[in-house]
Order: sequence, then structure tokens, then C-alpha cells
Amino acid sequence: MNTYPDLHLYINGEWRKTASDLPVLNPATEEEIGRLPHAEKRDLDDAVKSAAKGFEIWRQVAPSERAGVLYRAAAIMRERQEEIATAITAEHGKPLDQARLEVVRGCEFLEWDAGEATRTYGRVIPSARGVRYIVHHQPIGTVAAFSPWNFPMSQPCRKVAGAIASGCSIILKAAEETPAGALHIARAFHDAGLPPGV
Repeated sequence: MNTYPDLHLYINGEWRKTASDLPVLNPATEEEIGRLPHAEKRDLDDAVKSAAKGFEIWRQVAPSERAGVLYRAAAIMRERQEEIATAITAEHGKPLDQARLEVVRGCEFLEWDAGEATRTYGRVIPSARGVRYIVHHQPIGTVAAFSPWNFPMSQPCRKVAGAIASGCSIILKAAEETPAGALHIARAFHDAGLPPGV
């Protein structure tokens, strides 16, 4: 029984396939376990446009609401731990116990940054007599992130968590050898209520 997920691109809150794809192989058996959609220029253009729109929405969302989405996404991934770990083991060859721990570690990144989202303090810096500098932290825009093949769940979570917590949108490019972790992260955020484009 193949429990590997059906892979899609996630753009603007929608799942899509493409005309071309790449095989995902089980490294232990060299068996093809899935097909990874290969983004085309149109897909990349759509991702950039939707992320720009998503950023304009997300940057206005209160930090406590951003934190809520991160906490919900982490809870969803914890509930799906076995499904996610099984996919990581199939595509990566990582022992199942280590894959389970990687899911937990990814959730911990989301939860940590959720807490940090509510502590985005500014500061006042004294200077010359009668002069004060005020530091105010703001989201910077859309973030591009690339994840490695060797930690297909925890490293994408680390990148996504910081961007989402700070009010930025993000475009994540998963490792072609191990894309299931990124797919599961996108599903969890989709189900947690992250607005399209973010």
C-alpha cells in the first residue's frame, strides 16, 4: 500500500498540477513513489503575484492572530505526525522514529515563532540631548526560501515560521528529492486558515 501523498503545487490557496513532473524515488528500493509537479514560468509568475497580494493582507494582521494560525498549523501537523513521518521515511530513507522526531521539531519551530510574533517590540534609543531614535519593526515583503533534502520537514518549518510570524508572505521551494514535508506544511497552514497568497 502506497501512503505517499499526491503532490501538487500550492499557489494562491489552490492545489495545481503541471504539464511536466519529476519522479520521487524511494532511496531504499529505487521504486517510484510519486510524481513531483515541475513549476513552469507561468506557475512562478502566479506565485510571485499572489504572494505580493498575500503580503499586503498579512502584514495588516495583528501579531496575536498570526500566532494563532501558527499554533493551529502546529497542532494539525502533530495530529498528522504518523502520516507525515511515513512519507518522509518513504522519500528520504530516514528511520521512522527519526522522521517522527523531525515532525515534532518542525512543530516546535512553528510554536516558538508563534510566541515571538506577539513579542515584536520596538524600542526607544537615547541619543543627543532632546533626541530619541524610535525603532519600529515591520514586515519586509515576500520571502523566498529553499529547503534541503536532508531535513524535509523541520528546515522548511523553520523558514516558514519566521516569515509567517513576522507578517511576511513566503514562496517555498522544496527539495526535489524530498518534497512531501513541504506539501504537508502547506496543507496544515491551509487548514489552519492562512489566507491565500501568504
